[in-house]
Amino acid sequence: MANERSVLSVSELNQQADDLLRAALGAVWVEGEVSNLKRYASGHRYFSLKDATASISCTLFRGQSRNAAAFADGDRVQILGRAGVYTARGQFQLIVERLEAAGEGRLLAEFQRLKARLLAEGLFEPERKLPLPPLVHRLGVITSPQGDVRHDIARTLARRFPLLLPFKLYPVAVQGAAAAPQIVRALEQAGEEAVVDVLILARGGGSLEDLWAFNEETVARAIAACPIPVVTGIGHETDTTIADYVADLRASTPTAAAEAVSPDGAMLRRRLAESRTRMRQALASQLRARRQSLAQALARLRRMHPGRRLEQHLLRLDELRGRLDRGVRRQGERQRSRLRQLALELRLHSPAHRIRTFQARLQQLRHRLLQARPSRQLQLQRGRLEGLHERLRREVRNRLGRDRSRLDGVAGRLRALDPDAVLQRGYSILMTPDQRVIRSAEPELANARLRARLARGELDLQVLEVRTQSAARKKPV
Repeated sequence: MANERSVLSVSELNQQADDLLRAALGAVWVEGEVSNLKRYASGHRYFSLKDATASISCTLFRGQSRNAAAFADGDRVQILGRAGVYTARGQFQLIVERLEAAGEGRLLAEFQRLKARLLAEGLFEPERKLPLPPLVHRLGVITSPQGDVRHDIARTLARRFPLLLPFKLYPVAVQGAAAAPQIVRALEQAGEEAVVDVLILARGGGSLEDLWAFNEETVARAIAACPIPVVTGIGHETDTTIADYVADLRASTPTAAAEAVSPDGAMLRRRLAESRTRMRQALASQLRARRQSLAQALARLRRMHPGRRLEQHLLRLDELRGRLDRGVRRQGERQRSRLRQLALELRLHSPAHRIRTFQARLQQLRHRLLQARPSRQLQLQRGRLEGLHERLRREVRNRLGRDRSRLDGVAGRLRALDPDAVLQRGYSILMTPDQRVIRSAEPELANARLRARLARGELDLQVLEVRTQSAARKKPV
């Protein structure tokens, strides 16, 4: 019987062990830390997967690389593989079919996949983000009712802008399985109530697992759909979540988020004082300009006022009346001077004056004749004297007739130029109450009160009808 025992070769033993392992274990998930990673030109990768007490050799063939996340020495990974034996060496190994990051590495991979998908959808685009109002009047805060975040925000608002206190708190869990649904419900409730201007979504620092509720897709889409601007203040300055990318504004910490939505009270007071100063200066400048404009308008009004224009017309009327009176006086003086001159000439050429002149001349001749006493001369002179006397009488008569005719003509012209003579003939001078002489029938004189100056006295009249010269011509006789 000893000769009938079955003897296996080393290769056969390793092959049977490999078959047994593959059949018994099948595909298994194994988690560990990557070490001794080697890459070959063929594209295959070899490494060890270890924990605190053991390790196992792993092989990732090139054909399965598309199912493996990026990894390196020291990374903690989860591997889906089939256990077997490398028959050439009899070495126990794990053939990798799928490789994923484990722990934070896994979460980080999920983070990157969700980030890439939402980025492709446009949820991170600045164009879809809502702007914060210039001044927030009512603030809402989504955070845990326990912890320091709520108090940090309240202290920041009290320091910067106390008018935002108290803010409306939407209490939620910020860690754990219940956190994401509660955050989504708080965002929806704030949008439905529409009683706040801005929402702060905040929590303190923590690990990637602690902050994972803010990396959930449901939270990201609820932020994007919220009709109220959302400001995130999650973790520390180095922490970044999917919620930060989708939010309308991302602040590094909860305190920074409170500062972002609240104006600086001291700065507002300075700006208010500056605005008050500028407003006062502008009002003073406008007041000066309005006063200057009012003074100019009053000056124009005084220049164009009917009373002032009436005064100017009255002054002009007085000036014209004075000029008329002076002209009438000068004309009268000239006529009287001319009349005196004509009277003097008339006296000089009057027959009586001529007779007296010839008589004086005759007296002189008689005196000379008496002195000479020649009889013949006396006769001649007597004859000549008689002839001269006859010529004198004729000349005197002729000259007297001519002078009388001339005097009558001058007297007639003088009477024609005398204003009183015109009035004596029945004419009158019509004047308005303000002494304006009426020279033509004007339509605006209808129902006007006029004054008529006659040769003796004056009459107050009222115009009943005005007929212009053209109307008078058309009227039948």
